[in-house]
Amino acid sequence: MYTKGKKQPFDLFLLETDTWKNPSTPHVFELVYLISGMGKVLINGNTHDYYEGKIFLLSPEDKYTFKLQSRTNFLFIRFNDLSFSQFKNEVEELEFCDWTKKAQYLFNNLHAKAGCVYRNSEDEQFGKALLSAIIREYQQKEAGYLLVIRQSVSTLVNILARNISLTEPPKLRKKTPKNDIIQIVAYLQQHIAEPEYLRIKAIAAHFHFSPNYLGELFRERTGESIQDYVINYRLKLVETRLAHSNMRISEIAEELNFTDESYLSRLFKKHRGITPGAYRKQLIK
Repeated sequence: MYTKGKKQPFDLFLLETDTWKNPSTPHVFELVYLISGMGKVLINGNTHDYYEGKIFLLSPEDKYTFKLQSRTNFLFIRFNDLSFSQFKNEVEELEFCDWTKKAQYLFNNLHAKAGCVYRNSEDEQFGKALLSAIIREYQQKEAGYLLVIRQSVSTLVNILARNISLTEPPKLRKKTPKNDIIQIVAYLQQHIAEPEYLRIKAIAAHFHFSPNYLGELFRERTGESIQDYVINYRLKLVETRLAHSNMRISEIAEELNFTDESYLSRLFKKHRGITPGAYRKQLIK
């Protein structure tokens, strides 16, 4: 069953089964942890092995199914309606001010879907300990268990985000042995709503590159300019909020630090060929 607290930024769901049937649930961001069992998981046409301790990070657009080779025990952590607007005030009170940025970063990095999220064994053991604590608190439901779960999930998100930012896709590993590009991309995603950090001079200073070298390196490795990448990534975040939250367009513009709703609408139409409002209505149909 799910947790049902009004202010909970996520739901928990435990499932032990011999046969896979996709649990009935709205499209959400999802962390799937394999408590036990082994088999295959098919994600967007790609097959990956799963086994005890494996973690998969899935976005609402992902299509997946598990092919069980033994009885499997799952933990699902599902982040409803992005959890961004719902959780904003509470994370500030708990001094988790960057929680939503970390969660956003996690579920918009495609290389996390293969289940290889840890960079080092110490963080992996820490992550497993956090997940064990989450499961224990959820099952025993002793006094204060919701707060313990919430804080444990928040810590887990930070650990996973740190590791994913250091995990380089194979394509980039061959070209950039020092992880330059993946670190630049991680920086851009981390500061996507902070325009002052996205200026070429600011990025170049952070990575100790000249602005010209930075621009050439990024275009060579990714096939697009930094400016184009930032625009496309911001608009992808807008699309995700339009599709999977009830946030007003003005609220999306404010959260992602667009000048105003009008500017967001013009930029969205220029690059997507449709207004944000029309895009949302199109999805409803």
